[in-house]
Amino acid sequence: MLVVNLFTGFVFTVDRIKGYMRGPGIYAFYILAAVYISWGIGYLFLKRRVLRKTHLFSMLMMYVCNLGAVVFQFLFPSYLVEMIMTAMAELFVVLLVLRPENYLDYSTGLPSFKAYSEEIRKICTAKAKEKIIVMRLLNAAQLRRYLGEDKYYAFIGNIGRNIKKICTEKGLIFDMYFEQPGRIYMIIDNYDFDFEDLLHEIYIGLLSDIVEVETMGARIIPRFCEINYPDDITDMDTIINVGHQFHRIIPFDSLYNRAGDIINSDSFRIKNNMDLILNRAIREKKFEIYYQPIYSVKEKRFVSAEALIRLKDEEFGFVSPGLFIPAAEKKGLMIPIGDFVLESVFRFISENDFSALGLSYIELNLSVAQCLQGDLSDKILALEKKYHVNPAKVNLEITETTYENIGDVTNMNIKKLSENGFSFSLDDYGTGYSNMHRISRLPLKIIKIDKTMVDDMESSSGMSVMKNTVTMMKDIRKEIVCEGVETEEQLECLSGLGVDFIRGYFFSKPLPEKAFIAFIEKNNCVNV
Repeated sequence: MLVVNLFTGFVFTVDRIKGYMRGPGIYAFYILAAVYISWGIGYLFLKRRVLRKTHLFSMLMMYVCNLGAVVFQFLFPSYLVEMIMTAMAELFVVLLVLRPENYLDYSTGLPSFKAYSEEIRKICTAKAKEKIIVMRLLNAAQLRRYLGEDKYYAFIGNIGRNIKKICTEKGLIFDMYFEQPGRIYMIIDNYDFDFEDLLHEIYIGLLSDIVEVETMGARIIPRFCEINYPDDITDMDTIINVGHQFHRIIPFDSLYNRAGDIINSDSFRIKNNMDLILNRAIREKKFEIYYQPIYSVKEKRFVSAEALIRLKDEEFGFVSPGLFIPAAEKKGLMIPIGDFVLESVFRFISENDFSALGLSYIELNLSVAQCLQGDLSDKILALEKKYHVNPAKVNLEITETTYENIGDVTNMNIKKLSENGFSFSLDDYGTGYSNMHRISRLPLKIIKIDKTMVDDMESSSGMSVMKNTVTMMKDIRKEIVCEGVETEEQLECLSGLGVDFIRGYFFSKPLPEKAFIAFIEKNNCVNV
């Protein structure tokens, strides 16, 4: 019609006297626009569950703005508002719906994890069959620090381009996304395509990039996981969790894995339901405190114990602290859990005659979140009064992580509690980067040497490190607890070095309250 209009003026004309004038052909455009608007609005209505409310509203406003402009210009032909309103409506959609600044990872040029999450949400809402591939670089964070930001992201961008090239040559229809620091996601429309057959070719394609980086001294460790929606997984949260967790569940040397095998493992079921497990445990007080005896080398008996939190869920069974503690820290639940530990330990001390048992104190760990509480010291002092517990019977542990991030609030809590008779120890010494000068300035009674240093004593260098560590701690008048002792050889060696206390499976695993009391009553009656 527009081509014909060049010769006939059927749609519109422009002259020097009347200016822009519409012809009868313009109504054909209105009819086509009416059909398109009706179809578009109807389609938006049918797919309204896929779109967020703000997106749905923005797209509907595009039609409303255009329709309003058409009516206005039809009634007042001299005001040419249709095109400007069309441009404004499309700008409105770009700013509120597409929002490229929120959905693009500018370091790699790939769509971001937010865009991936949004696409997964749409797939699950529309029940569309899709194949999802996740590639995870296991050492991405270390690699980025080693190579530097520019070289690392250039490396990632090159990997993305190579994978795109290979998949495009195979005729796959797909989108690719990137999540910091080192995950690449692919959503593939070719549901029946066997991606595992293509994996070898992709991996060979990656080798050239990997070799180039590894010549610089860096090591690349990629892992792949295939998720078929909805055959393997039927909900968005599980798809996201599999992408984040699969590399922690599979064997370390397993290059390619299928989600169907992963989601049936106990470890994934627990991790995927961790919110439910933690909230239920806090609400129903499902946590339990176990106590692991600590042996005094000098007195030849058990003089204390460390309080350790345990969780047994009614549905998932025993949940390892290595799983629920990091999850609780991430979810901001360490304060209620820490409050439970404090209350339980003070109650336990008040209910037992420590003098008769030969026990001096119980050690319990304070999390970083607890140490940053302004009222932590007041909370502990209130428990002291409530249970009439001598502060000397409680030793509070802070980890190297807490110590390295110590601030004014933490410092104030430590100082106030120390002034009121509570002692402190530094836990997990040897896993971080301790500064001896700062350690000597803190009111620490005990330094707890981590199991990794104990295990390293098998080597001559490890033994030298242990000897020097013990000597340094003795020089600054700190008592030493060695953790994770499992053999008689380790016990004899540490005793010979002058370590004060020893804790580990050689003596006992952590025990529930009653079993711990029975153990102490039995073993403190004779020399061990």
